[in-house]
Amino acid sequence: MASLDRTPTPSQPKAHLLGWLTAVTGLIAVIAVVVLAALGQGDAATAVGAVAAAALGVGGVRITVQIRR
Repeated sequence: MASLDRTPTPSQPKAHLLGWLTAVTGLIAVIAVVVLAALGQGDAATAVGAVAAAALGVGGVRITVQIRR
């Protein structure tokens, strides 16, 4: 039988670190792409955007759903 305690279990510190690292990587990548595009470096902006998309794709978002019946 499942516990009736509705207190969420805290996630591991590494999970928080991964989310933070993903957000910072995305922010830095967006800033870098804008600066490179403004400077006329379209090829470099495309490369940075591709690396950023890959990094953000790995991090992802974790959603937990608990169904109680």
